[in-house]
Amino acid sequence: MAVFRYSMQNVLDVKIKLEDQARTAFSQAQMRVNEANEVLEGIRMRLGGYEELKRQLMLERLDVLKLNQCENAITSLKYQEQQQMKKIAALNAVLDNARRNLNQAMIDRKTHEKLKENEFEEFKIELNNQEKKEIDELVSFTHNRAGEEDE
Repeated sequence: MAVFRYSMQNVLDVKIKLEDQARTAFSQAQMRVNEANEVLEGIRMRLGGYEELKRQLMLERLDVLKLNQCENAITSLKYQEQQQMKKIAALNAVLDNARRNLNQAMIDRKTHEKLKENEFEEFKIELNNQEKKEIDELVSFTHNRAGEEDE
């Protein structure tokens, strides 16, 4: 019995490995974006706390030193927030690139898998045709032999 061997199996194997690498890169980029968003959320929570503290300080007896410290902290946190948002935007660009690479790697792999399927179908058709030919030859040989014995 004939055994099917895909002529470009090594290329398909490489495409599968490239897809795995692209998937890993995508998941790492996604993880970095998630971590950066968590840091941003922490900054925003601290900022909200200082803004609330500033409101309380304004309601109490005026302590200029504490109020200045609070405003400095708010200014610093707003700057950190802006920087973190820039970092998140850059990480999102990396994530989008990783997503595009993953999609292309998946398309490449699926294309080669489809080529393999098509080659396998051709192999089955060829094998079927070969079996029919052998059966026809066997029938013809048996028929001719039976005819010779009758004579």
